[in-house]
Amino acid sequence: MILLDVLLPGESGLDLLRELSRDQTDIVVIVLTGYPARPDMSEALRLGAASYLCKPFDPLVLEGLVTAAQHTYEAKRRDRARACAVEASLRNARAMLEQVPRHLARGLAGAWDLRHVETGAHVRRIGAYSEALASSLGMTADDAETLGQVAMLHDIGKIAIPDAILAKPGRFTTEEFEIMKAHPKIGAEMLAGVAHPFLERAAQVALRHHERWDGSGYPGGLRGEDCSYDARIVAVADVYDALGQARCYKPSWTDTEIEAYFVEKAGRLFDRRVVEALLDGRPRMREIAKSFPDPSEGQELTSGVLKVGTRVSSTGSAANDM
Repeated sequence: MILLDVLLPGESGLDLLRELSRDQTDIVVIVLTGYPARPDMSEALRLGAASYLCKPFDPLVLEGLVTAAQHTYEAKRRDRARACAVEASLRNARAMLEQVPRHLARGLAGAWDLRHVETGAHVRRIGAYSEALASSLGMTADDAETLGQVAMLHDIGKIAIPDAILAKPGRFTTEEFEIMKAHPKIGAEMLAGVAHPFLERAAQVALRHHERWDGSGYPGGLRGEDCSYDARIVAVADVYDALGQARCYKPSWTDTEIEAYFVEKAGRLFDRRVVEALLDGRPRMREIAKSFPDPSEGQELTSGVLKVGTRVSSTGSAANDM
């Protein structure tokens, strides 16, 4: 608290009050003057003075003003402390809510192992591939990281597909393929309905990751940029993993074979920019693959477990039949 006289040596007390109002908002100021002038009184109050007292003054009046100002200051300080505590609680609550979908993504990645739809390693690779591609394509670090977590939920709809279809070796019948093609819509429905940006983004990726640049994909037959950028990135990551991993119905493809495939399909099945980012970033992709090996890697594969995304025929050509 400052008792400030309007007349000071070398400058006006009102000038000092202006500086205090800019820099020291918590200081309570009572202005004193022996030359009361209404404009000065109004200016002092406008600048934040708690009160204005003319000299000579009764000491009891000054004591009353000081006591009242002190109570006002302490009340404001308590209110500010409560407001800060509430804001901190809200920040913590928002941070916790923001993490809920991410914990969901990680938990479902582990659940794949139990359901035997895919391996947990597969969905983690898809997440890491998608994050790396998004980053190289210019997304911010936070946005790319979120897409990586979103991508881990891209095939969540396969939980509703019967085991007899999921585990079938060889090609699907027309009827089986139609059932399999339902998993994007099922996944989107599972993730939709909650107004949360993460889950809304995940629902779109689940719905659109089998769309193709030339419109030959499903479920919407979308062409080019009509399909979301997120889904176009995850589509490339998904097929890249399918080709690079050994499965019961095929050996893993070599880097040369994978490169040739994506060069051929760039601008046809896949966004050319995403393919270029993939081919430029193959050293990073190989590191990711080594970091998340399938549990069965290195063992002889003799019975069918359906791999996500692309099934490969016995002739070695990739078939977009899922």
